[in-house]
Amino acid sequence: MSLIRSVVAVVLLIAIGAIEASVSAQQLAEAVGRPRLEGAGVTLTAAGLLASALIYLVLGHLALDDRAALRTGALTGAFAGLVGGTVRAFIITSAVADLVARFAAVPDWFVTLALGVFVALSCAASAVGGGVLAWTGRRLSRAARSRPPA
Repeated sequence: MSLIRSVVAVVLLIAIGAIEASVSAQQLAEAVGRPRLEGAGVTLTAAGLLASALIYLVLGHLALDDRAALRTGALTGAFAGLVGGTVRAFIITSAVADLVARFAAVPDWFVTLALGVFVALSCAASAVGGGVLAWTGRRLSRAARSRPPA
């Protein structure tokens, strides 16, 4: 059952990241001049971050104990970060390459390397964040269950 929950969480996390990346790629492609933070992009990122955090909190809530919550969150985060980061990198590759070509003279391998670093950092951040948020979800659910009835 825990594996099914993790797989569903990974799929949801990848979908959230892919939607964000698609919108970001479109905004970057349409940008005239230097790209800037816009309200719609910031709102979408905040909504994606909130949805992702909720997924990890629910995973932790459903875990059997603190250790299982931490492990499940970290492993789910690592896999979602690796696969989702790779999907996001593929989605934004052309937009980022065009943007870099407009403003910098760099070797052809530069964008590939930068996106590889992005995937590695995505994996690491998702593993750490997923573990912490799932553990927090477990702790919050335990605290709610240990309150005496009113």
